[in-house]
Amino acid sequence: MAEEIFIASTENLKDLKKQRKRIYALVNRAIREKKDADLTSLTKVYALLYSAYVETSFLKLIHTPKAFTESEIMQIMAEHNLEEKWVKCVNLAFNRLNTTNLGEVANKKQTLNRLMQEYIIKPSLIRNKVAHGQWIYCLNSDCTKINQNTTTQIGNLDFVKIERYFCIYDKFHQCILDLLISHKTHFRDYYQIIAELKDYIESTKSWSLETKKHKIVSSIKYQNYKEKYYKNGAY
Repeated sequence: MAEEIFIASTENLKDLKKQRKRIYALVNRAIREKKDADLTSLTKVYALLYSAYVETSFLKLIHTPKAFTESEIMQIMAEHNLEEKWVKCVNLAFNRLNTTNLGEVANKKQTLNRLMQEYIIKPSLIRNKVAHGQWIYCLNSDCTKINQNTTTQIGNLDFVKIERYFCIYDKFHQCILDLLISHKTHFRDYYQIIAELKDYIESTKSWSLETKKHKIVSSIKYQNYKEKYYKNGAY
């Protein structure tokens, strides 16, 4: 059973990666052609894709051969929501780590749980609103009134922020995977990956859709693109 889910999730993830590249290309095109309405739609779709990517990747992770036992997989999947499943996954992964340094384990858990909350759990809550059609105004859990905080978050969502989520998640995922399949790799690479991740988060925290637009329209490639479309009467 675990092998079947692993294979299926692997194939699903491959296709999601292809769709991610397609949407990325469409976003760049929408920016070049100044089609803001298309850009807004693609951003919402990209938010859905990110959560699909994380959920499929999670299934692949816990079903990775020789990672968890069938009993451990059942424990993880028995949890009520995505957050609880991830917490159980991280805890069980550290239980498999052969070390007596409990302080080190506690620090690593704290770091990974903080990253998980910020870049996996929080975005999944936004995705739920998008998936339920709350693209402009978000409602509370009972659908009895507008949730202003979440509505503001949806309004501030842009493509670049979601792209950062993808990049951060991939490094986070690698840390957990190393814990499960190669303790030697974990002890060798963990701090380097975390350092790279923290550097990436810090260096990109000011990135926004506006900075991406500026980068694209300032590029030589864009100037050539615009010249081509001027000749064809598209501008």
